[in-house]
Amino acid sequence: MKGRRLELHDLVFGGVVTVDTAAGPKRVLKFTATAVTILDLKMAVPVGPQIQHIDGAPGSTSTLRGDDITMYVESLTGTLSSIENLPAPPVLRLHLTPDTIPEWLYDTVGKLDLKLQLGLDDADIDQAGQTGGQLAIPGIHGYGTPR
Repeated sequence: MKGRRLELHDLVFGGVVTVDTAAGPKRVLKFTATAVTILDLKMAVPVGPQIQHIDGAPGSTSTLRGDDITMYVESLTGTLSSIENLPAPPVLRLHLTPDTIPEWLYDTVGKLDLKLQLGLDDADIDQAGQTGGQLAIPGIHGYGTPR
């Protein structure tokens, strides 16, 4: 899942967990949120011999809303643009994986169950799974390409 801007609302870091996938167990980062917004959403999922793509209309904002949205993330990359709804200078490029999680996130934020408002520009999320929430994609467009 990619987007020009990603906003995560009431984000709570739940640590590193292991989930079962069709390819076997994977270590992932667990996050929960009450809402996720994505500007210029682009998603791609391998299905058999193809990659299935789902895109939102150019310039649109897709939303994921509902209680108990849980994301199991293999990697999260983006430039930090806001924290707690305050703008941040675009100097911190984050790349979070189960093996590269910064100590401040794991030891401080994760243990306190803080609910953060986080904004990332040029975001890219690789998820192993997700539960909860309802996804709305304005101007949805789907297509397949060969792997």
